[in-house]
Amino acid sequence: MTDSQVPDARAIRAGIATMEGYLLWQAEIDRARSDSEALLEPVDWLTTAQREELTDLLTRQQLDHARSTVTRLATRSLQMRRDYEDRYHHLKRRVLGSALALSTAVVSAVVLADRLLIPA
Repeated sequence: MTDSQVPDARAIRAGIATMEGYLLWQAEIDRARSDSEALLEPVDWLTTAQREELTDLLTRQQLDHARSTVTRLATRSLQMRRDYEDRYHHLKRRVLGSALALSTAVVSAVVLADRLLIPA
């Protein structure tokens, strides 16, 4: 395998994240299906076709709800990340500005003290 064929770390992380997302969604599908089946279990008067149809309907509804929740959370997460990055950069500028001002004051004080203590 040559260097051009080796994926970079970012591509590897993206692949792992995609795989993790797929596995989590498959688990959510299984959970929704199990919950739907458990909900309909006591309803013994349904035919097999009716039970399957209702199970599919309830599963789809649960998955639609889960998808909208995940989408809403992801959107909010990205918004919060942008907000915190903006705050971090603002704080970083303030700290660097303060450090520069303090350094300037210290250097000025040293130069002034040097001029006052050493007669010309």
